[in-house]
Amino acid sequence: MKRLLTIATIITLLWSCAPKVKEAITIPPQMEQTVASIHIVNKDESLYKIAMKYGITRKALIDMNPILNQKELKKGMKLYIPFPTQEKEETKPDTVVVEKPKVEEKKSNAIKAAIILPFMLNQYAPGEQERMIEFYQGLLLAVEELKGEGHSFDIYTYDSGESTKSLDTLIGSGALNGCDIIIGALYPAHNKALATFAKANNIPLVLPFSAKEDELYSNPKVFITNALQTYTIEKSISKFPEQFPGANIIFVDDNHEGEKKEFAVNLQKYATANNINHRTILIDSLMSMASGGSTAYIREQMDTAAMNIFIPTNSKQETFNRILPTLLVLKRDTLDAAPQFALFGYPEWQIYAGSNLEAMYEVDTYFYTSFYTNSILPEAIDIQNKYTEWYNRSMQNRYPRYGMLGYDTSYYFLKAISRYRGNLVENINRVEFTPTQSGYHFTRKNNRGSYINTKAYYIRYSPDYKVTKIDLDK
Repeated sequence: MKRLLTIATIITLLWSCAPKVKEAITIPPQMEQTVASIHIVNKDESLYKIAMKYGITRKALIDMNPILNQKELKKGMKLYIPFPTQEKEETKPDTVVVEKPKVEEKKSNAIKAAIILPFMLNQYAPGEQERMIEFYQGLLLAVEELKGEGHSFDIYTYDSGESTKSLDTLIGSGALNGCDIIIGALYPAHNKALATFAKANNIPLVLPFSAKEDELYSNPKVFITNALQTYTIEKSISKFPEQFPGANIIFVDDNHEGEKKEFAVNLQKYATANNINHRTILIDSLMSMASGGSTAYIREQMDTAAMNIFIPTNSKQETFNRILPTLLVLKRDTLDAAPQFALFGYPEWQIYAGSNLEAMYEVDTYFYTSFYTNSILPEAIDIQNKYTEWYNRSMQNRYPRYGMLGYDTSYYFLKAISRYRGNLVENINRVEFTPTQSGYHFTRKNNRGSYINTKAYYIRYSPDYKVTKIDLDK
């Protein structure tokens, strides 16, 4: 069975079909050679959605309807639809192509990029479909922006499905031969199969999602963008003394949880080895303050001549909810007086912020993370506005935002391969890029290993009500 779909078909998995226009509309005789049809704009349609419906580009649609340069798209507006520049290629029955659009007219220097994602077109998997489609929509935004910067691409998109059979068929068909870069996939078995193919064919493979298999880390053609947290933790710990020189670290142990996070354990070891002042207290000693108890014991643990950093030993929301209001009491008790302190924690805290934002600002809260976005950041505002304009919907409220992940991954690597071609690996950390959510900095453990993204940030919610994203590679 054929699985050839256009981008429009993929996108409309999340939209209902537009109503049909009942009135008869004719094409003026003088335009019959250039106009294929006439479209009446329906509610909530966008230029992108209309263009994709007819297999043309937004630019072609605007060129045929110059009024779009002067007026906003409105319901009831009549648009002339030009003929597509070329026919779609016919797809053999055994291929697993999702769509094979020409992002722009073929040029001799166009980059051939394969996108392989589990769109789950042959089964009901709404959660997975929504995430993958949003990732892909972000990717298309990146391609559009790069086109405006003068880059040229042929994008080939494939549905890998959930089983390995469809991917084996794709690899065996030769469709991926000659690609300049491959982005995907999601599942471990797919990642391993693509990594083997990429190594044998000398093609860079970008894995945008979690990758834990050991063999992936020993493949020189693989770029792991979402590496094990171990790498983020290593960098976050090594940069700690630089960010908090002379600090007194106070680990807060939530004893009844019976769990310690890798970050806290390794930071304790690092502090001991490097003679950094640190101690551990039980969270119960803090909790007594919240019920009106004395702050004397906590004050005794603090250094009046240094910045004191409170760090819970796990990332659980229950622990976060216990420690934050307690430290708020201490902050107000020590306001404008030594000793000074801040709270430091985990990537999960960006999810917990919500109603706790006010307290996080007041306490002076930090956390480490490999990705971060915030609706008040200029780059986040810009990408969300573009996404809404193109797709008439907002990104899903989840962390990470898959639309941003698709944009960041694709913009970074497609720009890199377009600019550096065969010299990609030597220049992978030279790409000029302002991430909307996920940044990139690649290292290798040895000269036969993969390229591992070790980008890490400290995020600070400061008492002056500012959010600061501190890049640990600068």
